[in-house]
Amino acid sequence: MLITRLHPRPASTVLCIFTLMFFMFPPFVSAQEPEEPTPVTAPSTSPEGPDTERVRVDWLEEMKEGGFTMLALLGLSVALVTLILERNLGLRENNFFPEPLRKQGDKLLLSGDLEGLAALSKKHPSLLASVFLVLCYGEEDESADDTFERASDTAARLMDEQDNKLMSFALIAGLAPLLGLLGTMIGMIESFKLVEVFGDEGGASMLAGSISKALITTAVGLIIAMPALLAHHVFTRKTQRLQVRVEEVLESLQSSWRKLSVRSTSSK
Repeated sequence: MLITRLHPRPASTVLCIFTLMFFMFPPFVSAQEPEEPTPVTAPSTSPEGPDTERVRVDWLEEMKEGGFTMLALLGLSVALVTLILERNLGLRENNFFPEPLRKQGDKLLLSGDLEGLAALSKKHPSLLASVFLVLCYGEEDESADDTFERASDTAARLMDEQDNKLMSFALIAGLAPLLGLLGTMIGMIESFKLVEVFGDEGGASMLAGSISKALITTAVGLIIAMPALLAHHVFTRKTQRLQVRVEEVLESLQSSWRKLSVRSTSSK
């Protein structure tokens, strides 16, 4: 009878075991009855699509954060716009072959009126005027062929100057992406420095914001480089067409110059 009173019944034993487990292993019990999860608010949607107001990029503010590299890129963009305007105005055919000089110059040359041709050329400074002035003021001991060759060299030198001006577009197209990449690398170094100093306290948002500011310089560099490369191609083609036109004009002038030289020789 004593032994029977010391050992409880099976139902009581099971109840004691569960009671002990409740106090000793509360996670186990709570896992059987999980708490209601906190609801997560999803971004609002509309028939047109998800709400993107909170993820819009303020490009002006991002560029302001670009630092001194962004200032250099801004200078390149101003230089690019200036060069495009200058080349667009400078490569007009009328600047090389003014209409009054083109119409009357050949007639004055054929008639032998070199003084009148020189005066007209001074009124319309251009590549054609430079060629006429060389023909008008040839050296005394110089042959007619040598004088015309010197005039042709003058025209070629002036066209080489136009080619050299196009190198600025190539320089900007190559330098802008490199400056953008430099700004990005500086920004990335600063971003990882923030991680080193603050560790996990800043969180991913701080790192993402710093990287975003760093990448803006590369984007701006590419934006500048693409129109610079396009402008280089466009104005190179335009310069080549002018070179062909210069060769045609020189061939026509050579014929007139030889006729004048023949008449001058026969008169002597």
